[in-house]
Amino acid sequence: MFWPVMIGFAVFYLLQTVLAMRQATNYTKHYGTMRRQGRVAIGKQKNLVANGAIVMFRLDDQDVVVEGVRLSGVTVFSRFKPFTTFDGQRLADVDASTHRELNKSLRAAVANARDNFLLVSEGRIPPEPPGPVTKLFSRFGGKQQAMA
Repeated sequence: MFWPVMIGFAVFYLLQTVLAMRQATNYTKHYGTMRRQGRVAIGKQKNLVANGAIVMFRLDDQDVVVEGVRLSGVTVFSRFKPFTTFDGQRLADVDASTHRELNKSLRAAVANARDNFLLVSEGRIPPEPPGPVTKLFSRFGGKQQAMA
C-alpha cells in the first residue's frame, strides 16, 4: 500500500511541475509580446486556497492602458485572457474597487499594478506583495509577538 501511494504522489508532483512550467511559459510569452510594444505594468495577488490573480497592462506614452491581460484562478490550468475593463483609462486614475463585477483577487491585482506603476514613476522599487504563507504567519504570529 505504501509504494502505490508514493508513486501516485510522484506522478501528481511531476504533473504539477509540468503544468506550472507551461503556465510560466504562457506568462513569459504574454509579457514579452506586450513589452516589445511598450511599457507594461504588472500587478499580482497571491492567495493560499482562493483564486490568485495576475494582471498586465500595456501603456502608451501618456500612461493610458492600451491593452490588458489577466490570469485568475486556483490551478495551473489557468491561462492569460484579454482584460479590456480598463482600456483607454490612465493607469494612475484606475480604481478597481468600483468594479464589483471583478472578483476580489482581480481587484487587488489591478490595485497592485496601479501602485507598482506609481512607485516606479517616482523612481522607487515596488515591494513584493506578501505571499499566502507570510499573510498566515502575520495573522497568528504577529499578534503573539505584540503580546510578548
